Amino acid sequence: MEAHTLRDRLVYPKESIYFAFVALFSIVSYIFLAFSIIGIVIILTLILVSLLFHGIMMGGIRRNGVRISEKQFPEIYEKAVMTAKEMGLQDLPDIYVIESEGVLNAFATRFFRRNMVVLYSGIFELVERGAEKEVLFVLAHEFAHLKRKHVIISLLLLPAMWVPFLGNAYLRACEYTCDRYAAFYIKSFEASRDALTMLAIGKDLYPKVNKQAYMEQLQTETGFFVWLNEKLSTHPHLPKRIYALSKFFANESTVELKEPKGRVWIGAAVSVLSLTILSGGLWFGFKTLEKMDLWTEAVMGIEGATALMNAASENDTDMVHTLLTDGADIEETDADGTTALHWAVSYGQYDSAALLLESGANPNVIDNYQTSPLMSAVFNEDIEMAALLLEYGADPAVKDAEGYTAYDYAKDFENIELMEILQP
Repeated sequence: MEAHTLRDRLVYPKESIYFAFVALFSIVSYIFLAFSIIGIVIILTLILVSLLFHGIMMGGIRRNGVRISEKQFPEIYEKAVMTAKEMGLQDLPDIYVIESEGVLNAFATRFFRRNMVVLYSGIFELVERGAEKEVLFVLAHEFAHLKRKHVIISLLLLPAMWVPFLGNAYLRACEYTCDRYAAFYIKSFEASRDALTMLAIGKDLYPKVNKQAYMEQLQTETGFFVWLNEKLSTHPHLPKRIYALSKFFANESTVELKEPKGRVWIGAAVSVLSLTILSGGLWFGFKTLEKMDLWTEAVMGIEGATALMNAASENDTDMVHTLLTDGADIEETDADGTTALHWAVSYGQYDSAALLLESGANPNVIDNYQTSPLMSAVFNEDIEMAALLLEYGADPAVKDAEGYTAYDYAKDFENIELMEILQP
């Protein structure tokens, strides 16, 4: 295939498709957040925190890393300059090499309008072994991320990056694109395959790897969890990347490989069934615990809470009725001196509060802090609840430990409607 034809097809087709989805999701998310003060604060906080930590990390790399230049490893620098120029980058990114303790990795980033590529020393050491093409592949791969503006796009489309499967699908498509770019611009398909193989087994053994056998693992190493691992990853599995390069650059000589999907679907079905059973068991267990005083004390951390209080707080009127019929004490208090009516009012559960009042609950009961249910309704600015309590005889003149009445609190909140119905 002619070079210009290949160059026109370097972008992996699914990258554009997934980009449309992540862009749409992110735009909708930003619009939604923009209508909320809290949302705007969240956006600004995330941006500022991200910039802060990114700046700190980049500051350390710029000072401690070895910057490749005309004076520092000039041979590889010249080749990097040529590769970047051919790729169409206006300026060569700043290239730094850092100690990696054997880890083989590299990444591209952007820091205050400066493009940077960071190469781990484990990879850069290949220069001394005559494997400059492999090192150039890694550099060109990162250059491609900058050329395609993947770094900026990932930051701008951050909301979609947190969506399971969607964000990672886009990032994996970007990796395929960058593999194609790198292999094309270093003009060595074999070195590109070697570089990817090196990431799998290390810089000492990669020349001995049978790449065909390695790619065939796509057909033998399968199953639901293998599939799920890739779908939750930002990078495709390495044999898949090598196979994708082979299909793109040497399609006629590449043996067709297909990943069996049967085990994936069986595994997915078993996993869904297991999760359903587990969820059902948890739901049944929680429902059982709801009937026990231990539920609220252990989970909610409120000593002395009863099943009636819990049912009232959840507006479970059927349970409230059942417990009262079974003889539950409607005026029983927890460690704070609050009754089931306090709980219903505090949680804004109108139906439960009405049922308790109909069943004889004292509307003027006070807790250890001398707070009445009517005061709790005012704290929530719940006008409907306050009216209900007044209907059943709640006294707006009751004072708490601070000497304030429900009306006083309504006045503090400047709630005119509450003030009108609580007027002494």
